[in-house]
Parts: sequence; C-alpha cells; structure tokens
Amino acid sequence: MRRVLATTLASLMLLAPLSPAMAQDTGLKISNPKGIIDNASPENLVALLSDMGATGAQVQEDSGKKFVTLNDGGLPYIFGFAGCEVKPGKCMTVVMLVFIDMGNAGITADMVNSRNNDNFFVTSVKPDEKTIAFGRGVLVNGGITRENMALNIAVYANLVREGIKHFSSQVVAARNMPATVQNLSWGQGQVRAILPTPQQLQAVMREQDFQPIASGRFGASW
Repeated sequence: MRRVLATTLASLMLLAPLSPAMAQDTGLKISNPKGIIDNASPENLVALLSDMGATGAQVQEDSGKKFVTLNDGGLPYIFGFAGCEVKPGKCMTVVMLVFIDMGNAGITADMVNSRNNDNFFVTSVKPDEKTIAFGRGVLVNGGITRENMALNIAVYANLVREGIKHFSSQVVAARNMPATVQNLSWGQGQVRAILPTPQQLQAVMREQDFQPIASGRFGASW
C-alpha cells in the first residue's frame, strides 16, 4: 500500500515556513475541508482517513474502549480517543500512536528524552524495554476543521518515519557493532512495527487521557 499519510506536503511543512499561498491552500484534497470536527469519534476519524486516500481503517474495541487501526505503507497506526468522560456522548482528543519493537537495540531513556527535546510535535515514549511508541494528541473540543485534522495526521505520519530513522542511527552511532551485524534502519535489522498488546496500548493511553478543569483562568499565575 502506498504511503498516503506521509505526504509530500508534510515534508514541505517541516522544511520551510508556509508562504501566504500555502497558508490559504494546503493542497489536501478532502471533501468539506472547512467542516468542523467537535467530537473525536471513530466514525469521524474513519471518514476523514478515507477522504485522505487511506483504505482499510477499522474500528475495534477492547475493554469497552474503541480505537481505529490502519496499516499504511507497512506501519500499523492506532488512533485512540481520550477525554471521553468529560462530556457525555463525545471524546475530546484523538491520540495517534505507532509502536515499534526495537528488539535488543538497547534504546535508552536518554535517547528517548533527547528526541523529545528536538521534536515537540511527536512524543516518543517507552512502554517497556524493547518498545517505543510515537504519539500525538489533538484536542478537538471546541472544534477544528477537517483540513486541520488531516494536516495533523499527515505531518505526524511523516515525523514517525523520521523518528524510526533517528533511533536507528542513534543505535548505530552509539554502539561498536561488528561488521556481521546489520545496521538498523526502517525495514531492516531488528526494528519492526507492531500492534501493541492491550497492556501496552492501555499504558500509553493512560498517559494521554486527562480531565480538564474549567477554571476560567488561562494560567495559574494569571
């Protein structure tokens, strides 16, 4: 399957500031681009992914919680939903996740923290010793456009692939590997994309969930 999520647009967005023309037209050809998404529901997300050209998105359920899975270009994406207990009948956040089994590569917490310091758009976490998850949460409460949500997904997909290459190169640089050991890179060596266990998925989703408090103040010190 072609990599419909990691678009050329995403690369352009990362390399240079948006020109006035690009700011007005992102190039994402989806129906009703200015339509508002105000509920992070599986149905809304599947419809948007289909509009973006992705196929095979499926709604699944585990322990009473729904999520969407999609395999795109060899990567199994998971879209979870958080903040679902705040307002009845709706969820407030879409959580995008990709899990990577790094095998015995020995990715350390320092490597993960260093990546997060360099890239705040996608967060890397270690649910266990051999696994890295790339995540991003998008708050839709109050409404965002379908075009904005699609752009978040496209840039996220591009940065996940960059993240995989980053950790692979870090391992190669940090370790004195014998010539017989294959260098780690996407599609080679020990690195492989995986569907997480229910325990791994729940652990990462717990970190993404939240209960916002409407205090009427922007910041505690204001």
